[in-house]
Amino acid sequence: MAAGRRGSGWTRGWVLGVLALAGWVVAGILWVRGGPAGFPQMDSRIPAAESSGELAELLRAAASEPGFEAAAVAFCVLNAAGEAVFESPLAATALTPASALKSLTVAAALDLLGPEFRFETRLLAGPPPDADGVVAGNLSLVGGGDPTLSFADLDALARAAVDGGLRRVTGRLVADTSVFPEHPMSEHWNWGDIGNAYGAGAFGLNVNHNRMLAFFKAGRMPGEPVEFLGSDPAPGGTSWVNLLTTGPAGSGDRAVVFSQPYGRILTIRGSISAGETRFAVRAALPDPPAVALAWLHDALAANGVVFGDRDADGPPPAELQTLAVHRSAPLRQIIGHLQRVSDNLEAQCVFLMMGRQLGSDPAMVLRDYWERQGVAFAGLRLLDGSGLARATMIRPLDLARANYLARHGGHGELFHASLPVLGDGAIRSKPGAMSGVRSDAGFIASEHHGELTFALVANGLGPQADYRRLRERLLAAVRNGGF
Repeated sequence: MAAGRRGSGWTRGWVLGVLALAGWVVAGILWVRGGPAGFPQMDSRIPAAESSGELAELLRAAASEPGFEAAAVAFCVLNAAGEAVFESPLAATALTPASALKSLTVAAALDLLGPEFRFETRLLAGPPPDADGVVAGNLSLVGGGDPTLSFADLDALARAAVDGGLRRVTGRLVADTSVFPEHPMSEHWNWGDIGNAYGAGAFGLNVNHNRMLAFFKAGRMPGEPVEFLGSDPAPGGTSWVNLLTTGPAGSGDRAVVFSQPYGRILTIRGSISAGETRFAVRAALPDPPAVALAWLHDALAANGVVFGDRDADGPPPAELQTLAVHRSAPLRQIIGHLQRVSDNLEAQCVFLMMGRQLGSDPAMVLRDYWERQGVAFAGLRLLDGSGLARATMIRPLDLARANYLARHGGHGELFHASLPVLGDGAIRSKPGAMSGVRSDAGFIASEHHGELTFALVANGLGPQADYRRLRERLLAAVRNGGF
């Protein structure tokens, strides 16, 4: 009986195994043919064969062009009522949007922070100066996360404090950067980005857009060493590991800077063109708060303020007295620059400030805002507010819908005006670009269909891909009613 039970169990197991194998085979066939309902085809980066219309044909033709062979390209168009009138198969698939994501950050900030919002940087004293202008304690430079704070603004803070009677400080000048998290960048930003000017971190205290220029003299022939000439500004205690070589004449800037937040060592690799005598490389400041403090200290000293430069106890922050305040330009002006040059630092500071003001994780604040507006996200992964994180993902349809809602919201005209203009002015779009990724999201003024909203996202592009040509053809077709 025992042996019989074992045999019966083995038979049942064998039958179940065969059925399971058959199921996997059927599933594989379904997958190759496009998968069950709701799943895109594995090769559905272009419209399916039965799709028709000029837009579908343009996307189909692009798929065989150089650089597009293995790319995922998604395009969608919404009509004046916000309804989708064209969707390529991957329009409902989460892709990396690059800087096109900034449009979501900007539009949400106009509502949540307000167009007149200003970042504030304050100089505080504890205790306040006495009748002789002496502060028996420290001065505190309190950062407000302002991405536009300049050295000139710090000079103005110093003059305002002296004009207010400041003469001597028994303690030190210290920084308060607590408005933002201590770690100034997303852990998903690439190491090859964060040492370069466009990848500068968002600190609670920023200065000079957290950028510096490093100067180099190339050799006369390819392969020769490159001489480091210094940087502006030159942060105290900072050293460079110069691994640059001389490249062919006319090869341009192939330099990449590597550093870490608050670090003091910067490494530069790659090459610059032969014959360059003072070639400028734009690098990120590793420790902007330290640079801002050093600059302000020198500015105060130049205006006659004497420091004891020793730690001093003082009253709690609530009892500190404001000696001077710098207020940034209003958000309505900042976003124009942010969108036009695709400034990652400005976008990230706006993103973090929304979280600060609402007392929550900024990614949750941004997501919740758009869901309240009516965007039903699927596959969304928000890791920053600038789009610099390659792991940030959004469906092009959701990107288009958010842009449509922003255009038709309370600050729609201001949002629309902040977008860069393409061509003859009938198209406004927020573009995005990183290695292998290109994107656009914006609006098309159509004579016969009113204002249309679109999103175009391409991932996995090869170096030969002519994305601009594809974009021009698609948008021209939309203007001509080719969908």
